[in-house]
Amino acid sequence: MAGRARGNRAPSRSKTAPGGAGCGPATLGLVSTFERTVTQADTAERLGSGDLPVLATPRLINWLERAAFAAAAEGLSSGQTTVGTLVKVEHIKGTPVGATVVVGCSKPVSDGRRLIFHIRVTDEAGEVVAEGEVHRAVVDRERFLRRFGCTPDPSTRAAG
Repeated sequence: MAGRARGNRAPSRSKTAPGGAGCGPATLGLVSTFERTVTQADTAERLGSGDLPVLATPRLINWLERAAFAAAAEGLSSGQTTVGTLVKVEHIKGTPVGATVVVGCSKPVSDGRRLIFHIRVTDEAGEVVAEGEVHRAVVDRERFLRRFGCTPDPSTRAAG
């Protein structure tokens, strides 16, 4: 193998998304969507993650988590909730104050207790602002809170 040092492999191709070919964020059906108009309070300048008056990545991540939480809630049993465990996002395009974005979240792929959501944010022109994954773990609300010495609030129990 000319040109390649022994033991070095060629770069691997990207792996297929869970569920097989054609199941990336662009093709999965969205089950949780909502619109947000970027305000001054949502900017990198205001949140301290930068110095420009554009949508801040921390605010964007909050919106992605909210979409995944809402999508997860639809399939939970009484007494269950979800907690965020991982966010992988590529913030591709800046979004100025006054622009509206659509935050979308797919039906989750599950490996038992963890739910994996593909997410996508688009702007008014339909261009991708961000995409990636949000992972959430399904937990028993009371057992989880007891680990921290908290008493569960009955008004926050998942409807069953």
